[in-house]
Amino acid sequence: MRKQTRNIISGYLLILPALLLIFLILVYPLIQTVLLSLQEVKLASLSRQTFVGLKNYLTIFTFQGPGFFTQVLPATFYFVGGSIAGQLGFGLAIALLVNQKWVRGKDIFRAIFILPWVTSAIVIAISWRFMYEPRLGVLNYLLVLFGAVNLPSWLNDLNLVMPCLVIANVWHGTAFSFTLQTAGLQSIPYELYEAATVDGAGAGQKFRYVTLPLIRPFIMINLVLISMYTVNFFDLIYAMTGGGPLYRTEVIAVFLYHQAFEYGYMGRGAAVAVLILLINLLLTLLYMRLNRERVAEQKR
Repeated sequence: MRKQTRNIISGYLLILPALLLIFLILVYPLIQTVLLSLQEVKLASLSRQTFVGLKNYLTIFTFQGPGFFTQVLPATFYFVGGSIAGQLGFGLAIALLVNQKWVRGKDIFRAIFILPWVTSAIVIAISWRFMYEPRLGVLNYLLVLFGAVNLPSWLNDLNLVMPCLVIANVWHGTAFSFTLQTAGLQSIPYELYEAATVDGAGAGQKFRYVTLPLIRPFIMINLVLISMYTVNFFDLIYAMTGGGPLYRTEVIAVFLYHQAFEYGYMGRGAAVAVLILLINLLLTLLYMRLNRERVAEQKR
């Protein structure tokens, strides 16, 4: 056997344990989920499975309480879109501020600011529920101090409940965006800003032509991770509203939980899980295509 062939075989043998681990943790559960979505399986009798093809998907698409296309998907995209805009925007703004040379106590601020991200989502949900409580909550107490009379019910208000969840999630996840964008900003050589200053560029021009192009990869990674994390988000929403009122906060992850574990239809739950995977895949491909088109425009 030639030395080159031996080296190739040795290389594959060295990565074989990692490949097996990836298969067992990622690929095998994915295959089982797809197969389960094609079966009629109930939580009370998992051993009895009947092949039904795409029936579970058709049932989900025609489900009335809540409607998948009329309530679940709109609630999901509202929550995901608001969370992305808030976390990315606030994270980048605070990272830009803290990255300035005249700011003191940066390390202490970063250590404190990351606390919401490492705190359990259940703890955060309980804290925000208390703040949103109509009679004893902090928010209504402050409104009373300012003379408000008609106090909002927050989580029981059909128009306010989703913005309340978005605000709580933005507070929870902004620290991650801040950390990632801070890494991007610190990777930019300061000499580029000095050169831009010599050329007469202002603060806005420096951000547009120096900062933004160089941190674009970090922004793209941040968008993908926030999107995937928020589409799969469950615990904070379920602990705060349980999907209510009137299914207004029934995002797709909560919908999966209800189908699989409250109603007991594991096949339907697996079908929703496959749909979540497809949504994450479509969002990732969309971001990658937009980034590729932007890079191609800059090279012209």
